[in-house]
Amino acid sequence: MTQYDDSGVNDVREDEWNIDRARTVYGIGKNDLHFLDVNEDGDLCVRLRGQSITFREIIQRLETSNGDSPSYTSSFTLRIPGLIAHQIAKIRNSFLKAMKDLDYSGDFLAVYPIKVNQRRDCVIPVIMADRKYGLEAGTKAELELIKAVIQKEKDRQIVCNGAKDPEYLNLILQCIEEGYNMSVSIESLHEANMIVDLFDPERTDLVLRIKPYLSVEGHWSHSTGRDSKFGLSIHDLHDVVDLLKGKGFESTVRTILAHAGSQITDTKAFRRFGRFMTGLYSELRSRGLSELHVIDFGGGLAIDYEGALEENHTYAYAESIIRGVKDALAEENSEVPPPDIMIESGRGVTALSSMVVVKALEVRSVFPALSDISDLKVKAVREKASKFLEEIEKSSSASDLAKISDRLHRDLAADMDELQEILESESAIGILEKSVRTRLRTLGFTSADTLLPERSFWHPEHIAIGNFSVFNSIADHVLVKQHFPAIPLTDLHLQPETTVRLADITCDSDGEIANFYLQNTELPWFSKDNRPITMPGGQMGLGIPIGSLERLPDTGFVLALTGAYQDAIEMDHNLLGDLPDVELHLLEDNTWSLRWVTGAESIRKILEDVGYLGLGTDGDPYMGD
Repeated sequence: MTQYDDSGVNDVREDEWNIDRARTVYGIGKNDLHFLDVNEDGDLCVRLRGQSITFREIIQRLETSNGDSPSYTSSFTLRIPGLIAHQIAKIRNSFLKAMKDLDYSGDFLAVYPIKVNQRRDCVIPVIMADRKYGLEAGTKAELELIKAVIQKEKDRQIVCNGAKDPEYLNLILQCIEEGYNMSVSIESLHEANMIVDLFDPERTDLVLRIKPYLSVEGHWSHSTGRDSKFGLSIHDLHDVVDLLKGKGFESTVRTILAHAGSQITDTKAFRRFGRFMTGLYSELRSRGLSELHVIDFGGGLAIDYEGALEENHTYAYAESIIRGVKDALAEENSEVPPPDIMIESGRGVTALSSMVVVKALEVRSVFPALSDISDLKVKAVREKASKFLEEIEKSSSASDLAKISDRLHRDLAADMDELQEILESESAIGILEKSVRTRLRTLGFTSADTLLPERSFWHPEHIAIGNFSVFNSIADHVLVKQHFPAIPLTDLHLQPETTVRLADITCDSDGEIANFYLQNTELPWFSKDNRPITMPGGQMGLGIPIGSLERLPDTGFVLALTGAYQDAIEMDHNLLGDLPDVELHLLEDNTWSLRWVTGAESIRKILEDVGYLGLGTDGDPYMGD
């Protein structure tokens, strides 16, 4: 175990704390949190085009303008459509730069898969941001939506993915008749048979969706490979190609598509993916699909939820794909033209555009507020605690402390039946946990999860109750353990006093956020109560750092990067519906405006959705102030 001097420059003391330290701890201003900042008063800000707007100002303006509404609640979803345009430009510019840097002659194409977020305040900004950006539909309903929003721009590309029945195919045919620019994926031999029976080869643009027979690590990598629910198996691909050629549809195949997974943080993996897809592209052209000229690489561009990705990871993603394509073309050593490259990034487009602003209602303590063993009144508890304290002070390693910690939790909790004994026991455990953390810091360590005891050394001793529902606002936190950065709104100029768990108001133990990513610093930084808040190499930790526990109920938290999927999969657990939606716009004169889009979903509306008419009120179901 590495030892180090407790007074080292990277081991921050209270008198050394500053705003830059706060930015480091919370990942503020870095990568996909580039639009957040901290002012000199320690207030969290939104920063757009050089203008800073504090969340304190946003909350005060909302309360003044809408506080008397029955649909007002102290927590809300803040939406910034302008960040969608920023992301689209960033993706396009990254690919164009990579193509120029690597001397690649193919074109860049992109479509937005609206399954990621079908809200109007996401889809319309995509359309307005880039005249050439296409849209992808996965169902009949999504295609109807797309038809409506681009009816004046019918040349904008529409890619139709997803399982298709005759009604879906007939809707696609109707769109073709009306002049829309349609590309239709084939994902099974069954679909191919329906398409050759219904479609005119002279007016058809087909996409062969293929299972990617390679492993790329990502959050949803289980959706790839031979067991994927998506795309043509290799044997089906052979049969589909033969069918299309036999029916005169070989010239209709313009694109091949595969999806390597979502949230792929290892950008170098895309080079293998690019090589794989380009090999298929070359072979299918040699088999007679001579009009094939596009490779659609699907999604996969990661969002930096943890603040751990390399800078310019969007460019690295683009460069990796293009290098893979060039590798395969060089290996083929033929006259195959460089394919146009298409992507279907959705998370990368919309994730930044919304965040949940959570009002903290109260703070609950796990242990009694007792600071010294001598204050314990029950003799048996006091004597046990004193012996454990001696062991802690004599310990020489994290391994020793882990064993002591496990024993003290078991021994002090044993045979405690009366309320006073339980109170004294809990007080003793709280005091001893503080002693363990102090000793650990003195000994030094370089990993927050090394030799952890049964109960983590860092388990937060305080629970902040937030006026929200995890299930409604960030459902992926429960469904797939997706991490979302949680950042306090105020007191960021202070060295964190301690860490907390953020619990929602549902009656469900999954309704809380406890994880916090410990950013990479040369040596660990600590809260005032000796909890690590950064860690060499960076790693997931436990507990959200808080500047002031006492002032926390007057403020709250931002849960950032919630714009992808969360609106589409929200759950009304405990009949807690949608929070108010508020849009933030920076105007041309650099002033800013807030638009109250909708209030919180009312109790009456939620009850109607589950079949009860005439019940409830027009008020919102969340906690009042």
